This record gives sequence, C-alpha cells and structure tokens, in this order.
Amino acid sequence: MANQQGRATTRADVARLAGVSTAVVSYVVNDGPRGVSDATRDKVLRAIQQLNYRPNASARALKTGSTKSLGVVVSDITNPHYAEFVEAIDAAANEDGLSLMLGISHGDSEGEEALIQNLIKRGVDGLLLINCRLTDDRLRSLGATDKPCVLLDRSLSGSMLSTVNADLRAGARMAVEHLADHGHRAIAYISGPLSGMQTDHRADAYEAVLRERGLPQFERKTAAWTRDGGYEAANDLLSLPEPPTAIFAASDLMAIGVLNAAQERGVRVPDDLAIVGLDGTAESKYVSPALTTVRQPLQLMAKTAVDLLASAEGQPHQTIFPVELVVRGSCGAHDGATTA
Repeated sequence: MANQQGRATTRADVARLAGVSTAVVSYVVNDGPRGVSDATRDKVLRAIQQLNYRPNASARALKTGSTKSLGVVVSDITNPHYAEFVEAIDAAANEDGLSLMLGISHGDSEGEEALIQNLIKRGVDGLLLINCRLTDDRLRSLGATDKPCVLLDRSLSGSMLSTVNADLRAGARMAVEHLADHGHRAIAYISGPLSGMQTDHRADAYEAVLRERGLPQFERKTAAWTRDGGYEAANDLLSLPEPPTAIFAASDLMAIGVLNAAQERGVRVPDDLAIVGLDGTAESKYVSPALTTVRQPLQLMAKTAVDLLASAEGQPHQTIFPVELVVRGSCGAHDGATTA
C-alpha cells in the first residue's frame, strides 16, 4: 500500500507509527532472531495492519537465507494426473507456509535443465521434480543437489536421491489380474514413449501376469501420453483380425482415448471390450462408462515429499506408496473391489 506521499510503505513507516526501531519491526516480521515483548509485538502488528505493510520477500530472503518457496518442475501440466499432483503439492506446501514456483518442461530434457537452473538462481529452498528424466549425475552438475531435492513419479531406477513413488508395478499387476479374473485371454497393453534410461514397471508386471496365467502375449502399442495417443493405439488394436477383448492403458488419459475409439467403432464397453487405466484422476470418474483405474495416493505422496525437503539433511529416502484398484463400469462389476 502507498503512503500519503504516494510511495510504497516501508519498514521505517511501520517503526515510526509503532514508536519502535526498524530492527524491532524486523524481529516481529521475521519472528526473530531477538525476542520482542507481547505489548511491543502488538503495537507493531497494529501498525502493519493500519499501513497494510507487505514485507519484501526477496529482502527477507537475503536476511534469513530463505525465500519460503519451493521449486516444482513438471513435464506436462495439461495432463490431469500432473495437474492434480501439483495441486496436492501446493496444498501440502501451504500447510507449512510455503509457496511454489512452477516450471513446465513440456517433456524436453534441455528445457528441464534450464528450469532447474533458473529456480536455483531464484533462491528456492528446495526442489520437487516430477517425472524427472535427468540422471543423478546430471542433477548434481546443475547444482540441484546443493539444495534439498526430492524426485516424484521417478521412472529411473537406482537413484541415490530421495524419491517418492507409487507402486506402479503392483498397480499394473492388479489391473491385469483383474481382467484375467474376468476371463479375458486377449489382453493388450498400451503405453507412452520412455527414454532409454527409463523403466516401464507397468509393462514388466503386465508380461509377468500373462506368463503366470498361461495367457498369450498380445501385441503392445506405444503412442503419445495423451487422449489422442490412446485413441490411435486403440484404433490399431481394434482393427486387427482378432482384436483384444481387454486393454490396459498405462495412464487414465490414454484409457479415455481408448474409450472414445471404442465408442466410435460401436464396440460396447465393457461387453465387447474391457478397459482399465492407471492414475486415478478425477476425470476418470466422469466419463461414460466410468473408468476402472488404479489410483495413486497423490495427497499422501505430496505431503511426504514436502516433509522430506524439511528433513533433507539426513540420508536419502526411497518411499513407495501402495495403490488401489478402483473398479467402475468400464470393465464390468466385480464384487469386493473398491468403487468410488
């Protein structure tokens, strides 16, 4: 707020109105380093409110060494899974009085590097990297490991940094076993492209279940991690002389594309084709028929990641959360399964 002279209100203005020194105002605003009596604190807070004083965050960071902000880098904010993940991280950060600086890499490794360097220059207190494709060595060379850093939704194996992941291998197993339990023998799998360093744990589980059940290995399809990608992959599969009777998609977004392709072709879901996705996004509940999916506990994962930043002085932690099969209309009813 501007004062009567038209300039921004300063700490000196607050000190003058409260009848204290500027140092005392600083102690109240920054909650230290020296104590202030309750009566003096009340006078300063009343002056701050009266003048609508807003402390400069950058200036406080120079004094305290903290910007009270976290840097978040994500590949694609248009994907509902990542959008909901960022929302959960923001809620967890707000509980601790922290704000977010968000960078979107659009799936580009060089862009990811530039964003990380920019966030470090801006003085964020920690980094949360979602689906980061960079190796530990590359992150160290960028200076990312000089700050508390947690990797989320990490598909690279063997990281020496703190990681927070959902158990996608177990989730894929739940999905494929559920389809096999319904009597499906022709179960296809579609996923998006991964870099050479990334491991598709969902594919490993899919193939393992087919081997264990004595089911034929069906053709796998790789397409973009989008609704269009799922749509195109499903059209290819449904054009085969002997199309699958069930499709497990590596993400909800792709599964919704599969559903659209089936409906355009007059393929009844779930009577002619069962569909299961993975992520548990809010959107999955509101398609028709509602999508059966494997839900990741995003709120719990986000809270854990933010908490790990606060305790990053210790040893790195690798945390894997269990997932939950949510059965809805896209694969038919199954007594005893979770529905939501």
